[in-house]
Amino acid sequence: MFKLSTYLWCCCLRGCHVPRVRGHPLAVLHHLTDFPPNEDADIVVPSHLDHHYGSGTEDDPFVIYRNSNLIGQTDLQRLRLVCISDTHNEIHRIHIPDGDVFIHCGDAVRFRTCSRDIRVFNDFVGTLPHRHKIFISGNHCICLDPEHPEQTQQILSNMTYLQDQLIDIKGVQIYGSPWRPKRGIIYPAEAFGYDPQLIRDDVWSHIPEDIDILLTHGPPYSVRDYHPLTAERIGCPGLLDEVVTRVRPRIHLFGHMHECHGASLYRSEDNQTLEGEYSHDKSNEILFVNLAIHQGKTLGEAVVIDYYY
Repeated sequence: MFKLSTYLWCCCLRGCHVPRVRGHPLAVLHHLTDFPPNEDADIVVPSHLDHHYGSGTEDDPFVIYRNSNLIGQTDLQRLRLVCISDTHNEIHRIHIPDGDVFIHCGDAVRFRTCSRDIRVFNDFVGTLPHRHKIFISGNHCICLDPEHPEQTQQILSNMTYLQDQLIDIKGVQIYGSPWRPKRGIIYPAEAFGYDPQLIRDDVWSHIPEDIDILLTHGPPYSVRDYHPLTAERIGCPGLLDEVVTRVRPRIHLFGHMHECHGASLYRSEDNQTLEGEYSHDKSNEILFVNLAIHQGKTLGEAVVIDYYY
């Protein structure tokens, strides 16, 4: 007999993902680490990069400058970011290097035990040595009420919770938003899901322009967003458009798509079709990083970024 649980599982795979995107330009990227599973390393854009960007490890962090004119200067400030996402109750198994700012981009827990484990997560983060600690929610955080972010901040007392908010750390502007296009009412882990037709106007259009770093849980469309079970890109096209044409942060951190973890570099000169009338003569670069730690039976590593300004 066909079980209801099997039916629901199939619905989640086939009918509860975000609407298919057709005809939207793809972002052209230079992959710095971990080629996404849907792309062929032999046919991607050759990486003719001006300097070494690093590999995101503790010994060889990504090196990002607020603007290219600062490269080579020695009197700069540095902010070291230590970044993870999608740890799903296993943060205690991950080596977390020291740094100035600890960042978690959502899904610290599993949805079935969220109410209990979100407090365990808070206790663990309280033991970390980083002076600044930032968290945004993910779709598994169903115990957190989107209508009352102040209550979430009380629960997550050992970190700063960002829900469509900006924080300034030593002159570096960091903005965080937990929303993503919703997949459907059957999907159980659907916290902070938003109507895909409205999310750009209601959420993404309010991201401020003069920021250094953007945090979201879900990816922008065509940026490390491939879902192998549906063979579809499930990132948000509205988020992509806002990020590359208006917001233009230097770094965009996210998670959600476990199979596509890794870092990619976006350059405006490679994306004139995508940017269209918003294309600028001046080159613009964005470091996109999918921070998803949980890789099935294995765990990835924290990503380390040195930001100079």
